[in-house]
Amino acid sequence: MKRTVLLKTFFTVCMTTAMLFTSVLFAHHSSQAQFGEFGSNTKIFEGKIAKVSWGNPHITMDIVISGGDIPAGEKWRLLSHPTGVQEAYGFAKTDFAVGDTIKVIGWAGLRDQPVFWPRAIQVNDGPMRSNLRFTDMIDIANGTFESLNIVPPANLNGASPLRAGEEVAAKLAEMGLVDDDGNVIWPPR
Repeated sequence: MKRTVLLKTFFTVCMTTAMLFTSVLFAHHSSQAQFGEFGSNTKIFEGKIAKVSWGNPHITMDIVISGGDIPAGEKWRLLSHPTGVQEAYGFAKTDFAVGDTIKVIGWAGLRDQPVFWPRAIQVNDGPMRSNLRFTDMIDIANGTFESLNIVPPANLNGASPLRAGEEVAAKLAEMGLVDDDGNVIWPPR
């Protein structure tokens, strides 16, 4: 009897652990699968921040749209990186507050949901700041980055360009924007 109870308890603990682990594995998703390739066309919208959730696994902001490529009055959710990534890009929780005006360049969700992934973010009258260093690398290689008037993220200089693609990395190296260790040099010297 005691052995049966122990076996049932052990089996229950193992199954619970397996289910929890499996749910964690399936919880992560590809932002490009949800929003499209990061080299694809972007949309722009402006609005007021209605809610900020600064936490993991992703930072979210609920936005009431006031203009741009999305009809005014609609409510959309901005999804972004985990807090550590967002902070490495130079953003802080204190940069965003309910009632702030926000302008975003980015990608609308592909599944007919009112969600948006930011390419760059401007709060109130501040600068338009990058939210994707690998897209910055693509734009730099294409010669279009500086015309976008986007401030690069704090972690662009010294980053490996390989996640932007081998072709982009090769082009940046050809442009003299990769150091001896294979990392991006930005701004150019």
